[in-house]
Amino acid sequence: MSRLMSSYTPDNTPHTQDEPHATAVETENGSDKVQLSSRFDTDGTPIAHATLTHDSDQRCKEILVDNRHAIPVIFLPGVMGSLLANRDTGEAVWHPPNIDRITSIIPGVLSVIADWFASAVKRATRFDPIPAVVDPRGPVDAGDSGLSEEEARRRGWSTVHRWSYQPALAWLEYTLNHPMLNGEPHGEWAHGDNKGKEAALKAVLGTAPSGYGGQGPGEPITEDSEVFKALARYRYPVYAIGYNFLQSNEVSGQQVLDGVDFRHPKTRKTMRIMGIREICRENDTSKAILITHSMGGLVARMASQFCGGACDIHGVIHGAQPATGAPLFARRFRTGGEDFIAGSLVGRNDAEFVAIASNAEGPMELAPMPDYYDGKSWWIVKDNDGNERLCLPQESALDEIYTKDAWYGLLPDSSLLDPAGIVKKRLEEQQSPLSVHEYFKQRMDLVVKRHRMLLNNYHPNTYALYGDGALEASESSGDAQIQPRQEVSLPERDLLTWGRVVWQGDLPASLGDKKADEAELKAAQLIHDDHHGTLTLRVRGQTVKLRVKKIGKEPDGEDIIGGDNTVPTWSAEAQSRGNGVQMVFVQGGYKHQFCFDHPWTRWATLYSMAQIAHSIGKKTT
Repeated sequence: MSRLMSSYTPDNTPHTQDEPHATAVETENGSDKVQLSSRFDTDGTPIAHATLTHDSDQRCKEILVDNRHAIPVIFLPGVMGSLLANRDTGEAVWHPPNIDRITSIIPGVLSVIADWFASAVKRATRFDPIPAVVDPRGPVDAGDSGLSEEEARRRGWSTVHRWSYQPALAWLEYTLNHPMLNGEPHGEWAHGDNKGKEAALKAVLGTAPSGYGGQGPGEPITEDSEVFKALARYRYPVYAIGYNFLQSNEVSGQQVLDGVDFRHPKTRKTMRIMGIREICRENDTSKAILITHSMGGLVARMASQFCGGACDIHGVIHGAQPATGAPLFARRFRTGGEDFIAGSLVGRNDAEFVAIASNAEGPMELAPMPDYYDGKSWWIVKDNDGNERLCLPQESALDEIYTKDAWYGLLPDSSLLDPAGIVKKRLEEQQSPLSVHEYFKQRMDLVVKRHRMLLNNYHPNTYALYGDGALEASESSGDAQIQPRQEVSLPERDLLTWGRVVWQGDLPASLGDKKADEAELKAAQLIHDDHHGTLTLRVRGQTVKLRVKKIGKEPDGEDIIGGDNTVPTWSAEAQSRGNGVQMVFVQGGYKHQFCFDHPWTRWATLYSMAQIAHSIGKKTT
């Protein structure tokens, strides 16, 4: 029977592949030994499996144990990035299509086409937030992470959209846990990608953060720096936590901390979706590091600042966060989705969008917050000459737009609310005196109160990154015949979004007094609404048409501005003035959904991870 001994890697090189394998290696005295990679059990104990050999085989079996202390890294997805099921039936509520491989393209396309024809009633019934729960039964692709599908699923990867997030999760798992190889810096830490596609042109080590959009003071990380040594001191098991994005972000924040169970109503089998605190206990530590995408940032801020979770978190990295909301949400309340894909997912017109969003507080919290655009107006009416005739909000978006029943309000036609009668039935069962319309207004009031809670409020160790249009080449060889290099980037026209929502039409000439013009427009009679962004009004006895402005091919002043095709720069840049924000990376070249696949975001994520690891210090529990 072979002998068994344990070992560890003194050069911070992890040997933690989930499926152990044996490798025969030569020792100094000429005899060989068999090395076994270890993995970690669910309680954090390192384990390895060894096959018994014949009694004549006396080779040592050496277990390579990664003895670094664990700091879990937990990913929170954006809105519609978590998988949802109906707790009463077990049926899928939201399993977005994965169009990332040949075998999934046809089913994915068919799914999008089928959703295009869903009625308002069907959408309202499907996206009722009360019976919706996080579904951990989604597909898993562990990629090159070194994890088995089973382990990735246990860590929550199956609760988030595979196509949007799992490649980034696999990249995080490998790259964070392999900063060194054979005693030398490894991978993106030490080497760039000459093409700027798979990784940034420049390595993380030795490059100033300003090269990848870092704002303010920030020094390069070097191989012998205390920052890099601190990073290499720990291992980083990567988890994901899906959440019910239809409920309020405050409720999601509490559940992300505490975890939830998914109990299949037919099989009675319970599957655990671990929360931050449970994940920390599993790794024998008291705090985790959070990485968020989009609305996941709002959930993390709620969890940290208002659900008592700050003491459970070492630091937070926000990606593509709509820090002060986005006009896109308000626009869709009057137009529905702006193209085929958006129309299929969230509704072809305002009736179908309202059927979902008016009863879902999480999406409602994506509306522009009181500090959006520094509190300036973003809901604008112009004449055909481009003159601004009505600018809202002037004091309160809640009173002037969100709960205003006038033609220019968010919901001038309250009959669009509750097409399936779900809210009405619930109010009757609760013996509530509220009408469906009054209930909607009450929800919007709560949404804005949570907006005010978030004002400049962040975890005290926060890093943030966001897109601001296309990348511009910054390196030059000095040879005019050679084009300067840059990382891969989408063109500017693909990254534009709404800074303001503008309605424009053939309005009568101005009365010469701003207040008189505003009063006249507010009193206009709505004759027709096509529910796609075209209004017919009667103003001063004239019939006029107003059309909501669409995105063109270039930025257009304050109306169409740079961003990531979803979050406008005005919202994301607010993070730079947030309390607790250590550094903000202003970047470009990527669309909102897949931001963590881009070389610039990955560079900034690694740099931020190293800074947070350094802030932890020697004491980790």
